[in-house]
Amino acid sequence: MTYYILQTAFLGDVLLTLPMCAAIKKMDAGARVVLITTPAAAEFVRGLGIVDEVVAFDKRGAHRSSAGRGELVASLTTNGPITAVVPHKSMRTMFLARALKAERVVTYADAATRWIASDTIPYPMHLHDTRRHLKLLEPLFPHVPTIEELTPIRLFTSDDGAVIESMVPAAGGLLAVVAPGSAWPTKQWPADRFRALAERLVHSGVQVAVLGDAATQGLMQGLDGVVDLSGRTTLRQAAALIARANVVISNDSAPVHLASLQHVPVIAVFGPTVPEFGFAPFGPNGHVIEQRELACRPCSAHGTVTCPLGTHECMTTITVDTVFDSVLHTLHAHDENRYAPAKTNASSS
Repeated sequence: MTYYILQTAFLGDVLLTLPMCAAIKKMDAGARVVLITTPAAAEFVRGLGIVDEVVAFDKRGAHRSSAGRGELVASLTTNGPITAVVPHKSMRTMFLARALKAERVVTYADAATRWIASDTIPYPMHLHDTRRHLKLLEPLFPHVPTIEELTPIRLFTSDDGAVIESMVPAAGGLLAVVAPGSAWPTKQWPADRFRALAERLVHSGVQVAVLGDAATQGLMQGLDGVVDLSGRTTLRQAAALIARANVVISNDSAPVHLASLQHVPVIAVFGPTVPEFGFAPFGPNGHVIEQRELACRPCSAHGTVTCPLGTHECMTTITVDTVFDSVLHTLHAHDENRYAPAKTNASSS
Protein backbone atom coordinates (compact mmCIF):
# COMPACT_ATOMS: atom_id res chain seq x y z
CA MET A 1 0.00 0.00 0.00
CA THR A 2 1.18 3.49 -0.85
CA TYR A 3 -0.07 6.33 1.31
CA TYR A 4 0.02 9.80 -0.14
CA ILE A 5 -0.11 12.55 2.48
CA LEU A 6 -1.16 15.85 0.91
CA GLN A 7 -0.22 18.89 2.99
CA THR A 8 0.48 22.06 1.04
CA ALA A 9 -0.30 24.73 3.64
CA PHE A 10 2.19 26.81 5.65
CA LEU A 11 5.46 25.31 6.85
CA GLY A 12 4.21 25.06 10.43
CA ASP A 13 1.23 23.04 9.22
CA VAL A 14 3.57 20.66 7.43
CA LEU A 15 5.64 20.19 10.58
CA LEU A 16 2.51 19.26 12.52
CA THR A 17 1.65 16.65 9.88
CA LEU A 18 4.90 14.72 10.37
CA PRO A 19 3.69 12.69 13.39
CA MET A 20 0.83 11.38 11.23
CA CYS A 21 3.37 10.26 8.63
CA ALA A 22 5.39 8.54 11.35
CA ALA A 23 2.24 6.88 12.68
CA ILE A 24 1.53 5.18 9.34
CA LYS A 25 5.05 3.73 9.26
CA LYS A 26 4.60 2.56 12.85
CA MET A 27 1.29 0.83 12.12
CA ASP A 28 2.15 -0.59 8.70
CA ALA A 29 5.86 -1.36 8.45
CA GLY A 30 5.51 -2.39 4.81
CA ALA A 31 3.75 0.78 3.76
CA ARG A 32 5.27 3.30 1.41
CA VAL A 33 4.57 6.83 2.64
CA VAL A 34 4.86 9.73 0.21
CA LEU A 35 4.48 13.33 1.37
CA ILE A 36 3.28 15.82 -1.24
CA THR A 37 4.00 19.30 0.02
CA THR A 38 5.30 22.74 -0.89
CA PRO A 39 8.79 23.14 -2.38
CA ALA A 40 10.10 24.82 0.80
CA ALA A 41 8.71 22.12 3.07
CA ALA A 42 9.94 19.39 0.71
CA GLU A 43 13.48 20.69 1.06
CA PHE A 44 13.15 20.47 4.85
CA VAL A 45 11.67 16.97 5.06
CA ARG A 46 13.92 15.23 2.52
CA GLY A 47 16.68 13.26 4.18
CA LEU A 48 15.03 13.06 7.61
CA GLY A 49 13.85 9.47 7.11
CA ILE A 50 10.30 10.19 8.28
CA VAL A 51 8.73 9.31 4.92
CA ASP A 52 9.87 7.24 1.96
CA GLU A 53 9.55 9.99 -0.61
CA VAL A 54 8.89 13.72 -0.69
CA VAL A 55 7.25 15.32 -3.73
CA ALA A 56 7.29 19.08 -4.24
CA PHE A 57 3.92 20.47 -5.34
CA ASP A 58 4.39 23.96 -6.77
CA LYS A 59 0.78 25.03 -6.38
CA ARG A 60 1.44 28.66 -7.32
CA GLY A 61 3.72 27.87 -10.24
CA ALA A 62 4.25 24.83 -12.44
CA HIS A 63 1.41 22.80 -10.88
CA ARG A 64 -1.19 25.55 -10.56
CA SER A 65 -3.36 24.38 -13.45
CA SER A 66 -5.13 21.06 -13.89
CA ALA A 67 -2.62 20.26 -16.65
CA GLY A 68 0.23 20.96 -14.25
CA ARG A 69 -1.32 18.71 -11.62
CA GLY A 70 -1.70 16.03 -14.27
CA GLU A 71 1.99 16.26 -15.14
CA LEU A 72 2.90 15.90 -11.46
CA VAL A 73 0.71 12.82 -11.03
CA ALA A 74 2.13 11.29 -14.23
CA SER A 75 5.63 11.66 -12.81
CA LEU A 76 4.80 9.58 -9.73
CA THR A 77 5.75 5.93 -9.62
CA THR A 78 3.24 3.84 -7.70
CA ASN A 79 2.76 0.09 -7.62
CA GLY A 80 -0.32 -1.34 -5.96
CA PRO A 81 -3.24 0.33 -4.21
CA ILE A 82 -3.19 3.99 -3.17
CA THR A 83 -4.70 5.74 -0.16
CA ALA A 84 -4.63 9.53 0.07
CA VAL A 85 -4.85 11.34 3.41
CA VAL A 86 -5.55 15.07 3.09
CA PRO A 87 -5.17 17.19 6.25
CA HIS A 88 -5.13 20.39 4.16
CA LYS A 89 -8.70 21.33 3.29
CA SER A 90 -7.97 23.43 0.21
CA MET A 91 -9.80 22.85 -3.06
CA ARG A 92 -6.57 22.63 -5.05
CA THR A 93 -5.14 19.96 -2.76
CA MET A 94 -8.32 17.90 -2.89
CA PHE A 95 -8.35 18.03 -6.69
CA LEU A 96 -4.79 16.72 -6.60
CA ALA A 97 -5.98 13.84 -4.41
CA ARG A 98 -8.67 13.10 -6.98
CA ALA A 99 -6.08 13.06 -9.78
CA LEU A 100 -4.14 10.37 -7.90
CA LYS A 101 -7.07 7.96 -8.48
CA ALA A 102 -6.69 6.65 -4.94
CA GLU A 103 -8.88 3.81 -3.73
CA ARG A 104 -9.56 5.77 -0.56
CA VAL A 105 -9.32 9.48 0.17
CA VAL A 106 -9.63 10.63 3.79
CA THR A 107 -10.17 14.25 4.81
CA TYR A 108 -12.20 16.44 7.17
CA ALA A 109 -15.97 16.65 6.81
CA ASP A 110 -15.90 20.44 6.44
CA ALA A 111 -13.51 20.43 3.47
CA ALA A 112 -14.95 22.41 0.55
CA THR A 113 -14.58 19.46 -1.82
CA ARG A 114 -15.35 16.69 0.66
CA TRP A 115 -17.38 14.91 -2.03
CA ILE A 116 -14.06 13.77 -3.49
CA ALA A 117 -13.29 11.80 -0.31
CA SER A 118 -14.33 8.23 0.42
CA ASP A 119 -14.01 8.82 4.17
CA THR A 120 -14.46 11.97 6.25
CA ILE A 121 -14.23 12.75 9.94
CA PRO A 122 -15.56 15.79 11.82
CA TYR A 123 -12.96 18.53 12.21
CA PRO A 124 -12.15 18.39 15.96
CA MET A 125 -11.54 22.09 16.61
CA HIS A 126 -10.77 21.53 20.30
CA LEU A 127 -7.77 19.26 19.66
CA HIS A 128 -4.16 20.15 18.98
CA ASP A 129 -3.41 20.01 15.26
CA THR A 130 -1.17 16.95 15.62
CA ARG A 131 -3.98 15.08 17.36
CA ARG A 132 -6.51 16.23 14.76
CA HIS A 133 -4.38 14.80 11.97
CA LEU A 134 -3.93 11.49 13.78
CA LYS A 135 -7.71 11.16 13.87
CA LEU A 136 -7.69 11.14 10.07
CA LEU A 137 -6.08 7.71 10.33
CA GLU A 138 -8.89 6.19 12.39
CA PRO A 139 -10.93 5.12 9.33
CA LEU A 140 -7.84 3.26 8.10
CA PHE A 141 -6.39 1.60 11.21
CA PRO A 142 -7.99 -0.04 14.28
CA HIS A 143 -5.57 1.58 16.72
CA VAL A 144 -3.73 4.85 16.08
CA PRO A 145 -0.76 5.74 18.32
CA THR A 146 -0.87 8.93 20.37
CA ILE A 147 1.33 11.94 19.81
CA GLU A 148 3.15 10.98 23.00
CA GLU A 149 4.06 7.62 21.44
CA LEU A 150 5.28 9.25 18.23
CA THR A 151 7.51 12.00 19.59
CA PRO A 152 10.19 13.19 19.95
CA ILE A 153 10.99 13.30 16.24
CA ARG A 154 14.50 14.19 15.11
CA LEU A 155 14.17 17.07 12.66
CA PHE A 156 17.76 17.47 11.50
CA THR A 157 20.61 15.45 10.06
CA SER A 158 24.08 14.87 11.47
CA ASP A 159 25.43 17.40 8.99
CA ASP A 160 22.96 20.00 10.24
CA GLY A 161 24.07 19.32 13.80
CA ALA A 162 27.73 19.71 12.85
CA VAL A 163 27.05 23.10 11.26
CA ILE A 164 25.33 24.34 14.40
CA GLU A 165 28.14 23.00 16.58
CA SER A 166 30.58 25.13 14.60
CA MET A 167 28.36 28.21 14.91
CA VAL A 168 27.39 27.80 18.56
CA PRO A 169 30.06 25.75 20.37
CA ALA A 170 28.76 24.08 23.51
CA ALA A 171 29.55 26.33 26.45
CA GLY A 172 28.62 23.86 29.16
CA GLY A 173 25.83 26.02 30.61
CA LEU A 174 22.21 26.74 29.88
CA LEU A 175 21.20 27.71 26.35
CA ALA A 176 18.12 29.75 25.47
CA VAL A 177 17.05 30.08 21.84
CA VAL A 178 15.13 33.26 21.05
CA ALA A 179 13.01 33.49 17.89
CA PRO A 180 11.56 37.02 17.55
CA GLY A 181 10.17 36.73 14.02
CA SER A 182 6.85 35.83 12.43
CA ALA A 183 5.38 36.07 8.96
CA TRP A 184 2.57 38.21 10.40
CA PRO A 185 3.51 41.50 12.12
CA THR A 186 0.66 41.34 14.65
CA LYS A 187 1.97 37.99 15.91
CA GLN A 188 5.29 39.57 16.88
CA TRP A 189 6.00 40.51 20.47
CA PRO A 190 7.80 43.90 20.24
CA ALA A 191 11.40 43.49 19.08
CA ASP A 192 12.82 45.75 21.79
CA ARG A 193 11.33 43.42 24.41
CA PHE A 194 13.00 40.40 22.87
CA ARG A 195 16.26 42.33 23.07
CA ALA A 196 15.64 43.27 26.71
CA LEU A 197 14.79 39.65 27.48
CA ALA A 198 18.02 38.42 25.86
CA GLU A 199 20.04 40.96 27.83
CA ARG A 200 18.52 39.85 31.13
CA LEU A 201 19.12 36.20 30.30
CA VAL A 202 22.79 36.87 29.53
CA HIS A 203 23.16 38.76 32.81
CA SER A 204 21.67 35.70 34.54
CA GLY A 205 24.38 33.47 33.10
CA VAL A 206 22.35 31.97 30.25
CA GLN A 207 23.83 31.67 26.77
CA VAL A 208 21.45 33.10 24.14
CA ALA A 209 21.20 32.23 20.45
CA VAL A 210 18.86 34.06 18.09
CA LEU A 211 17.01 32.49 15.17
CA GLY A 212 15.34 34.56 12.49
CA ASP A 213 15.61 36.00 9.02
CA ALA A 214 16.92 39.23 7.54
CA ALA A 215 14.21 41.19 9.37
CA THR A 216 15.69 40.30 12.78
CA GLN A 217 19.34 40.83 11.88
CA GLY A 218 20.94 43.50 14.04
CA LEU A 219 18.30 43.29 16.76
CA MET A 220 20.86 42.01 19.27
CA GLN A 221 23.78 44.09 18.01
CA GLY A 222 26.15 45.07 20.80
CA LEU A 223 24.94 42.44 23.28
CA ASP A 224 27.79 40.29 24.56
CA GLY A 225 26.91 36.64 25.12
CA VAL A 226 24.35 36.54 22.31
CA VAL A 227 24.97 34.57 19.12
CA ASP A 228 22.80 36.02 16.35
CA LEU A 229 22.09 33.42 13.67
CA SER A 230 19.41 35.48 11.92
CA GLY A 231 19.49 34.71 8.22
CA ARG A 232 22.39 32.29 8.64
CA THR A 233 20.68 28.92 9.09
CA THR A 234 18.46 26.60 7.14
CA LEU A 235 15.30 25.42 8.86
CA ARG A 236 16.87 22.03 9.61
CA GLN A 237 19.89 23.75 11.13
CA ALA A 238 17.48 25.80 13.22
CA ALA A 239 15.91 22.53 14.37
CA ALA A 240 19.37 21.24 15.32
CA LEU A 241 20.00 24.33 17.43
CA ILE A 242 16.61 24.07 19.09
CA ALA A 243 17.29 20.41 19.93
CA ARG A 244 20.30 21.60 21.98
CA ALA A 245 18.38 24.30 23.84
CA ASN A 246 17.19 24.23 27.42
CA VAL A 247 14.36 26.59 26.49
CA VAL A 248 12.98 28.26 23.36
CA ILE A 249 11.16 31.60 23.44
CA SER A 250 9.12 32.33 20.33
CA ASN A 251 6.09 34.02 18.89
CA ASP A 252 3.31 31.81 17.52
CA SER A 253 5.49 30.55 14.68
CA ALA A 254 7.41 27.55 13.33
CA PRO A 255 10.08 27.44 16.11
CA VAL A 256 7.29 26.54 18.56
CA HIS A 257 6.56 23.40 16.53
CA LEU A 258 10.25 22.57 16.04
CA ALA A 259 10.62 22.62 19.82
CA SER A 260 7.44 20.71 20.67
CA LEU A 261 8.11 17.92 18.19
CA GLN A 262 11.58 17.45 19.67
CA HIS A 263 10.37 17.66 23.31
CA VAL A 264 12.30 20.87 23.99
CA PRO A 265 10.77 23.25 26.58
CA VAL A 266 9.18 26.18 24.78
CA ILE A 267 7.52 29.43 25.81
CA ALA A 268 5.18 30.77 23.14
CA VAL A 269 3.96 34.37 23.19
CA PHE A 270 0.47 34.53 21.69
CA GLY A 271 -1.28 37.72 20.58
CA PRO A 272 -3.99 37.83 17.88
CA THR A 273 -4.29 34.04 17.78
CA VAL A 274 -5.23 31.73 20.65
CA PRO A 275 -4.05 28.27 21.74
CA GLU A 276 -7.57 26.94 21.25
CA PHE A 277 -6.98 27.00 17.49
CA GLY A 278 -4.74 23.96 18.02
CA PHE A 279 -1.30 25.37 17.21
CA ALA A 280 0.14 26.04 20.66
CA PRO A 281 3.02 24.01 22.09
CA PHE A 282 1.83 20.52 23.01
CA GLY A 283 2.95 18.32 25.86
CA PRO A 284 4.08 19.17 29.38
CA ASN A 285 7.09 21.20 28.18
CA GLY A 286 4.91 23.84 26.52
CA HIS A 287 4.02 27.15 28.14
CA VAL A 288 1.80 29.83 26.59
CA ILE A 289 1.90 33.49 27.58
CA GLU A 290 -1.12 35.43 26.44
CA GLN A 291 -3.32 38.38 27.39
CA ARG A 292 -6.56 36.55 28.05
CA GLU A 293 -8.65 39.48 29.26
CA LEU A 294 -8.93 41.23 25.89
CA ALA A 295 -12.34 40.80 24.29
CA CYS A 296 -10.88 41.42 20.82
CA ARG A 297 -8.90 38.17 20.85
CA PRO A 298 -8.75 36.26 18.63
CA CYS A 299 -8.99 38.73 15.78
CA SER A 300 -7.87 36.37 13.02
CA ALA A 301 -6.93 32.78 12.30
CA HIS A 302 -3.35 33.49 11.22
CA GLY A 303 -2.52 37.03 12.31
CA THR A 304 -2.67 40.21 10.25
CA VAL A 305 -0.35 42.94 9.00
CA THR A 306 -1.84 45.57 11.31
CA CYS A 307 -4.01 45.49 14.43
CA PRO A 308 -7.67 46.04 13.47
CA LEU A 309 -8.06 48.38 16.47
CA GLY A 310 -4.71 50.09 16.03
CA THR A 311 -3.58 49.26 19.57
CA HIS A 312 -1.85 45.83 19.41
CA GLU A 313 -2.62 45.49 23.12
CA CYS A 314 -2.52 41.70 22.88
CA MET A 315 1.26 41.96 22.55
CA THR A 316 2.22 45.35 24.00
CA THR A 317 0.66 44.54 27.39
CA ILE A 318 2.87 41.46 27.81
CA THR A 319 5.88 42.60 29.81
CA VAL A 320 9.51 41.53 29.75
CA ASP A 321 9.14 40.61 33.43
CA THR A 322 6.33 38.18 32.60
CA VAL A 323 8.32 36.36 29.95
CA PHE A 324 11.60 36.45 31.89
CA ASP A 325 9.95 34.94 34.98
CA SER A 326 8.47 32.20 32.81
CA VAL A 327 11.89 31.43 31.33
CA LEU A 328 13.46 31.20 34.79
CA HIS A 329 10.67 28.90 35.94
CA THR A 330 11.19 26.67 32.91
CA LEU A 331 14.96 26.53 33.36
CA HIS A 332 14.55 25.72 37.05
CA ALA A 333 12.09 22.94 36.19
CA HIS A 334 14.54 21.63 33.58
CA ASP A 335 17.32 21.42 36.16
CA GLU A 336 15.08 19.35 38.41
CA ASN A 337 13.82 17.24 35.49
CA ARG A 338 10.23 18.16 36.16
CA TYR A 339 7.89 20.04 33.88
CA ALA A 340 4.45 21.42 34.64
CA PRO A 341 2.10 22.64 31.89
CA ALA A 342 1.14 26.22 32.53
CA LYS A 343 -0.64 29.13 30.94
CA THR A 344 0.17 32.63 32.08
CA ASN A 345 -2.27 35.54 32.00
CA ALA A 346 -0.04 38.51 31.23
CA SER A 347 -2.35 40.92 33.02
CA SER A 348 -1.68 39.23 36.35
CA SER A 349 2.03 40.05 36.28
